[in-house]
Amino acid sequence: MATNQLVSADSEIRSPGGLVAACCLAMLSIGFATNTPALCLTAIADDLALDSARSGLFLSCVFWGLVVSIPIAGPLADRWGFRYLLVGSAALQASGLLLVSHAHQAWHACLGAGVTGLGTGIVDALLTPLACAAYPKARAKIANLLHAFYPIGMFLVVLIVIALMRMHWSWREIYRFIAATNFPYAIIFLILPLPRHSHEGSERMPGRQLIRLSPFLLLLGAIFLAGVTELGPSQWLPAYLEQAAGGTRTASALGLLLLGVMMALGRLGNSFLARYVSQRRLVVAGATLSLVSLLLASLPAGTLFTICCLAMLGLGVSGLWPTLLSLAGDRFPQAGASMYSLLHTSGNLGGLVGPLAIGLVAQGSNLRLGMATLALAPLLVLLLRAFDQKGDAAAASWRPARRPSSRALI
Repeated sequence: MATNQLVSADSEIRSPGGLVAACCLAMLSIGFATNTPALCLTAIADDLALDSARSGLFLSCVFWGLVVSIPIAGPLADRWGFRYLLVGSAALQASGLLLVSHAHQAWHACLGAGVTGLGTGIVDALLTPLACAAYPKARAKIANLLHAFYPIGMFLVVLIVIALMRMHWSWREIYRFIAATNFPYAIIFLILPLPRHSHEGSERMPGRQLIRLSPFLLLLGAIFLAGVTELGPSQWLPAYLEQAAGGTRTASALGLLLLGVMMALGRLGNSFLARYVSQRRLVVAGATLSLVSLLLASLPAGTLFTICCLAMLGLGVSGLWPTLLSLAGDRFPQAGASMYSLLHTSGNLGGLVGPLAIGLVAQGSNLRLGMATLALAPLLVLLLRAFDQKGDAAAASWRPARRPSSRALI
């Protein structure tokens, strides 16, 4: 047996801290990949002669790539392991960013953005089960710590792009630089000992059985609504501050940066609080604060007040997504990476619906009403959590249907 192999499915993971650190580094790449297009959009649109419709299509292509690759990444990891999927995800991200950097037509840029999204979706689906497998007794702490690195990545890429633009780098050069940032985590995952699977026990709980359990369906619904709450306002934030709150472009950039900072602080704080506060209470507190923040942000009370409300939203929504993921891991520890793929898919679908819902309401009325309408999402999260009473019993009732496997971890 190779020296980097683990003996059995119940063996402890070597260097769990190093594994989580590698996952946090990879999480930064998600923040880089999903925010670079928006930061460079004006320059790209001028260079490629993109109108508003084509610009919107280009921005959406990364997220469509996410939705395509996330559902298949978990099942593949449960069958083939994590290593080559994670290395492949870095290669796809870098390839997609390089394709965009060489684009001279709109379809070429959209293709590159879609390839970037495919790679981003794979790494997005696999990091949470991998990190939680390293610390199965502290999933809430680890999931919030891991996901704090997404807004940290968002914050860092804003600073990086601004600095490179001040140095007179073109958007094409910026894209090539961001592409190069994917290689460090690819190299680490290529040499780091990884678990063969992320589920507990000798046998994985099949997805077809998991989706028949009403407690898991409630979790799917809750994380969909968490995606609506998190990604809807954040995608509209710059336009909302300028058009509805009368802010300048500087104020809108400040608002987006502040949202990212508060999300990062919230997730780091939840990682600490998870040792003392139950996951249910963290979800209820986050949904309640998000509900209040969205309602206050919809009031005509000036730019500074709106920025503060949206920053408070970042603090409230910060713990919803990662805490729901960790709650699912605790409820269904034998489900493996396939379960996390289902949850991430549901959350990202919410991320597609949220901005669309605000736009549709704004089209018929105004942006303030659109933001207020989105407060229904955290309200429904509270209702779903109130209905969820049988998750532990449903998880405990499952038993493997076939002979346990003795496959080693690699």
